[in-house]
Amino acid sequence: MDQRRARGLRNRQALIHAAIELFTTQGYEATTVDQISAAAGVAPRTFFHHFASKEDILFDGYAERLEEAIRRFRAARSDSLWDALAETSTAVAQAIVDQPDIFLVRARMYHSLPALRATMLRINEDWIDQLTTEVARWLGSETQPDLRPRLAATLINAANRAAIDSWVAGGGRGDLSQLITESVELVRPSIAAIERTGAASGPGRGGGKRVG
Repeated sequence: MDQRRARGLRNRQALIHAAIELFTTQGYEATTVDQISAAAGVAPRTFFHHFASKEDILFDGYAERLEEAIRRFRAARSDSLWDALAETSTAVAQAIVDQPDIFLVRARMYHSLPALRATMLRINEDWIDQLTTEVARWLGSETQPDLRPRLAATLINAANRAAIDSWVAGGGRGDLSQLITESVELVRPSIAAIERTGAASGPGRGGGKRVG
C-alpha cells in the first residue's frame, strides 16, 4: 500500500472514531463537521474528501456489507433454501460486528432522529427487495405472482432483527453471530414450509429444488 493511500485510510478511521466519540458524548445533532475534523486532527476539506455528510459516517460501508450478504446467498452451494438464507444471516451479523461501535450509536439514535430512521428503513427495505428477487430466482418464480419469496425474505429479516435488537438492548455484549444463528433456527420450519409449498398461482413449483 502506498503512503498516500495509507494516510487516507488513517484519516478516514480517525474521522470515524472521532465522530463516534462526539456523537456518544454530546449527541448527533450537536456535533458539527468542524468538531469531528478537529478531533480527528484533519481539516474539514479532508472530512469532505471521505464523507458527504456526518450521516454518511453512521452508514460507512453498511450497504456494501449487506450486498455481501446477498452475494453469499447467490454463492450458497446447498439445495436447501433455509441453509442459503442462514448463510445470508451470518453475513449480516458480520456486517455489524465489523463495525460494532458505529452500529450501536446508530441504533441508539434510531427513535430520536426521523431522518436517520428514514435512511435505515430505506436501506433495510432495499435489502429485503434484493433478497426477495434472489429467493424468487431460487424458487423459479420470477415471472409469476408468488408470495413465497417476499415472505421468506421478510421472515429471515425479522429473525435477524429480533437478534440484533436483543444484542443492542444488551449494550452490544454477547455473541451477535450466535444470537442470529439461534433466531434464524427458530424460523427454519416456516422457511422449509415455504420451500415445500407450490407457488400461489399454481401447483408444482415447490419441493426444495434450487433453480439455476
